[in-house]
Amino acid sequence: MKEFNGTPGKWSFSHSSASDASVACIEINSSESLHEIAYLQSTPSIIGGYNQTSFDKTIANAHLIAAAPDLLNALQAMLNKAYKQNWNDHYPDEVSKAQSAISKALGDE
Repeated sequence: MKEFNGTPGKWSFSHSSASDASVACIEINSSESLHEIAYLQSTPSIIGGYNQTSFDKTIANAHLIAAAPDLLNALQAMLNKAYKQNWNDHYPDEVSKAQSAISKALGDE
């Protein structure tokens, strides 16, 4: 199976010094790299007018992005076991969705 060629290491996020009570400025970094993986910034709720504030959505997005390498590794491991146990015969739609998600994460889609 193809490997992820992105930034290695455990990904985590933290608020940057630009964050305040109404705007989330999030840096996503790797434990093995000095380079920032991503930077997210929310729109103040007075501008966005969301029921769930843009701040909350930005934090939720940061959690998902930081978990991405772990999710990819877990899905690849599960799919390897699935083929050995013939899950593709019993759950073809789920296996296909898992394959598509992996392809998307690896830039093949």
